[in-house]
Amino acid sequence: MMRRGFSLPKTIIAVIVVLALGSMAAHTVLSWVPRNLQEVDGMHSSDEQPVADLHARLKEAVEKSYEVTITEEELNRYLASKLQLTQSPIVDDYVHIKGIYVDLKPGVIDVSIEREFTMPDNQQADGAKKVGFLPMAQTVSMQLEVETVDDVDGGKKTTVHFPGGNFGKAPAPGLLVYVVKPSFDIILNHFSEEVELGYRQMTSVKVEDGLIKLDPRPVTAQPAQP
Repeated sequence: MMRRGFSLPKTIIAVIVVLALGSMAAHTVLSWVPRNLQEVDGMHSSDEQPVADLHARLKEAVEKSYEVTITEEELNRYLASKLQLTQSPIVDDYVHIKGIYVDLKPGVIDVSIEREFTMPDNQQADGAKKVGFLPMAQTVSMQLEVETVDDVDGGKKTTVHFPGGNFGKAPAPGLLVYVVKPSFDIILNHFSEEVELGYRQMTSVKVEDGLIKLDPRPVTAQPAQP
């Protein structure tokens, strides 16, 4: 019987396969570890605090042509007061949407949906849980890169890109996030009037740490220098 010798190509392929499987396993585990959203402003505000009418503020800013600033806390409190999402009736008893949160970073709007997975009647007669790890929280996030640049006609143009997001703590590229994009589209459609006022009718949109500045004032093109 002939003994097989060392094969470098087979060893390299085996190492690549093991690394790929390990990476997939780690990504799967991290996708079920919820992101830490505790530092998002407005996430834990008291219900007794007043909620700013952002729709009215944006409308007035557009009509009177002045810059308006919206803080992260104001935005999150407004979302919580105006939006209630539910899952499909098929899984409604098992999945509960706890909240929608927006984290404003320089040039980036990071939107997260926090869901809680549970099971009806998950308690035995003695008070113990039938499935010990339930309820279990999970987060799905999508990022929007927002930039206002000079246009060719001398004005301003705001562009939005979708670089990706996160499933839990696991990073997800743009194409993968599109799997859950319909959930974010529901939010977009619900706030279509605010999007019209705060994006399409704004000349400049600047996202900074913890706030967003919206300016509807038209830009006067500067004459070319001789």
